[in-house]
Amino acid sequence: MEDLIYQKKEKIRNINRVYWFISQNKFFTKKEISDSLGISFPTVTKIINLLAEKQIIIEKGYSENNTKRKAILYEYNPNSFYSIGIKLEVSSLSFILINLNGDEIKKTVIVKDFFNDENFVLYIIEELKSFLKGFQFKDLITGIGISVSGIVDNKNKILKIGTNFHLFEKDMKEIKNSFQLPIYLMNEANAGAIGEFFLNKTLNSQNIAFISIESGVGAGIVLDENLYKGHSSKAGEFGHFTVENNGRKCNCGNSGCLEMYCSNRALIKEFEEKFNLSNLSFVEIFSKGLADTEKGKEIFEKYTDYLALGIRNILFLLDLDKVIIGGLIANYNKYIEKSLKQKVFNNIFFKEENILEFSKYGDFSNLIGAAFLPFNDLFINLVTKMAK
Repeated sequence: MEDLIYQKKEKIRNINRVYWFISQNKFFTKKEISDSLGISFPTVTKIINLLAEKQIIIEKGYSENNTKRKAILYEYNPNSFYSIGIKLEVSSLSFILINLNGDEIKKTVIVKDFFNDENFVLYIIEELKSFLKGFQFKDLITGIGISVSGIVDNKNKILKIGTNFHLFEKDMKEIKNSFQLPIYLMNEANAGAIGEFFLNKTLNSQNIAFISIESGVGAGIVLDENLYKGHSSKAGEFGHFTVENNGRKCNCGNSGCLEMYCSNRALIKEFEEKFNLSNLSFVEIFSKGLADTEKGKEIFEKYTDYLALGIRNILFLLDLDKVIIGGLIANYNKYIEKSLKQKVFNNIFFKEENILEFSKYGDFSNLIGAAFLPFNDLFINLVTKMAK
């Protein structure tokens, strides 16, 4: 049994390595792949044949570099398949269409407080139909990945618990039925971790936590190149670490959760109260200069106290190679980075400040991560064929 598991993992690894190679090199031959990656020529041939069958690569004649015998030259075809990513937030809905390379074909963000509407699934369906209008290659779309803050049951396509949305056991299968496409549900922090791995080429073989700060706060954890979800997919509920005894009441039922002090909504509420404002948006905290005032600096000082406490706890628990902070706050990291690092690395255990960084993609990681989910099944099917 152990041998079978090892063989399957090795086949997955080989396909991933070959795919990585072809995605980085526009033109290539089988021999170039074999020599570069140290994978046997017969194995490379089998993988190439499977990729060619799916038109992920296409023949482009013969290589001019090989003088002894003609070698078929191949070209990577990232537009062989497409995928849709959806990100659900309390007051916004985002769509993205990407190709196999992760290139953005189309993206839109709809700002609307729609989520607690009983008919929000139907609203998503209608908006997605509008989003795809005019796209000529709908038959090449492999599926729909959905990123949402909360606990999801991907097998049954149910949003089980969305504390910030006050929703429980919400069936999402109508989206699948409407578009006749498989759908994949994932917690937004986990989707963000996947997005970072695809977008940030330096994270291979590293153990990371991607901290997603949105309307809620979560952590996507990658250990040994695998997304760690836990026994019942509840791992990474970083926002429900207790950081204040007898603190603010959280939607989860506990008090003093990190989410109540470091989520976007919590930060907006703090600024509204301190500046006697209403209907403030997250971006306005910075565009209106509120963050640069003495009161604004005091708010962020307290904000980093709580965030540093949570980050230290996760580092003590997992001893990670990297912690990446994502979400809108990543676009404004200059306001908190110095103070946050001073507070996280103020002990004898952690001294390497470079393990903590802010995402270069802001609040984009979990959307792109959701869009990559359908491609996973595509490659699982390739492994299954390869095993035959």
